[in-house]
Amino acid sequence: MVTLLDSRQLTGADRRPAAVVARLQAGMSSRVRLREPAASVQVRLDAWQLGGLPVLRADVVGPLVVSRRRPPADTPPVLSLYVQERGTGQHEQGGRRRALPPGSLTVTDVTSPYDFCWGGTEGAGSALQVPVARLGLSVDVVRRAAPYAPESPLYELVRAHVAQVTRDAERLAADPGWPALSVATVELVRALLVSADGAGGTVPGESLLPRIRTWVGQHLTDPDLDAARIAAEHAVSVRQLYRLCSAAGFSLEQWVIDQRLEGARAELARPGGRPIAAVARSWGFGDPSHFSRRFRAAFGTTPREWRAQRPPTPSGAPAPAPARTE
Repeated sequence: MVTLLDSRQLTGADRRPAAVVARLQAGMSSRVRLREPAASVQVRLDAWQLGGLPVLRADVVGPLVVSRRRPPADTPPVLSLYVQERGTGQHEQGGRRRALPPGSLTVTDVTSPYDFCWGGTEGAGSALQVPVARLGLSVDVVRRAAPYAPESPLYELVRAHVAQVTRDAERLAADPGWPALSVATVELVRALLVSADGAGGTVPGESLLPRIRTWVGQHLTDPDLDAARIAAEHAVSVRQLYRLCSAAGFSLEQWVIDQRLEGARAELARPGGRPIAAVARSWGFGDPSHFSRRFRAAFGTTPREWRAQRPPTPSGAPAPAPARTE
């Protein structure tokens, strides 16, 4: 956990409301202001990383308003799944206004205009952020579906999942299973958006892409997994497949590599596993040195270093030393 701001630790002029608001805004991608300029304010903002998914938790005393107007044109689209923990929130985006009692979930495109405030003078909540590029859906579908998430039959399932993930972020961030958990979380969010968008409002390509991604996710360890096989399994041409992925804003080849790296990382975190070279081969990387370079570029550590961080085996003895990959 990283504490981005704790106003109780500030002294002197840094504790003035305007200074606290400025510090809070610096830790967020949104504009922050006080509804009542003379009001006092206390804020604590904590952050975690769960498999590339940022988690933020804010605990606020004071009449704060958080909003977004026009982000820079090159800002990658990001979806925020926010769970109200204490107090009642007020959320507005795309002309839809909604009250958020404790325990409720709202889905916000934080790169589009929105407004959020606490209905009283204090509140707390946590947000899990998902880059839209990881969802395999077009930005248009995501933005169209997000406001209707509460109407989906999957809403309660996703709400409970996000609430528990954000509530237990500190413990989960240290768990070797979190890479796999982050993948499952993205899949749940994707399912929620597809459901919220509704079959009648989704063009054929946009409904096909989630099925393709699900199928690929089930065949990541197949040695013959390539664009031709993926296209044949879904009755489209290779050109149509690439066009579909391009329209959704992601590279098929890079996405497969990323998913295989996530799978290899999750396997390497388990005690008593196979040699690193064998793990690499099973996840589609024939050259261990190439795998090691890819792994380090993606996660900032080598496979050997990552495996060394895993907990002891159930017997209490240290895990065997991992094989060298280079």
